[in-house]
Amino acid sequence: MHPHPKGRSFKFPVGGLLKIKGVVGKDDLHKPKQLDTNGEPCLLVIKNGNTTKVTLGRGTNLESVVRTIGEYDKEETSREYAIYPYSREDGPFSASGDSVSIVVDGQGRIVGLLTGGAGMTDATDVTYITPYYWLDKRIKNAFPDSYLYPMVD
Repeated sequence: MHPHPKGRSFKFPVGGLLKIKGVVGKDDLHKPKQLDTNGEPCLLVIKNGNTTKVTLGRGTNLESVVRTIGEYDKEETSREYAIYPYSREDGPFSASGDSVSIVVDGQGRIVGLLTGGAGMTDATDVTYITPYYWLDKRIKNAFPDSYLYPMVD
């Protein structure tokens, strides 16, 4: 999860299970503190999908906002964050059937909820996730007493 020598801090979790604890905020999405093999800032992510199982990916620092007018003239907003596969040799980050997988970083912080993808092409593969910081805020506004992810020690 930390390919650059200066960024190595990942320790394999006891029992092989990464504890999910916390959420990656907006600042960390746009200004990641991890470094890739070239020393460039990069958010490395992992997910366990129904179809592709465990895959690694790279956050792109690109967010897209879509607003549409839905039923009853209600404006609906969607915010998506693009994820690329870790490398071209690793295959796609996701495939049909992986939707609603939770995507986390190497610290176990929730990055987002997988919502779709553009599909594998000769040039690239792009997966879209809804950032969890954004989703969590909207859910808590609508359901103030909700508790979406327990903190377990």
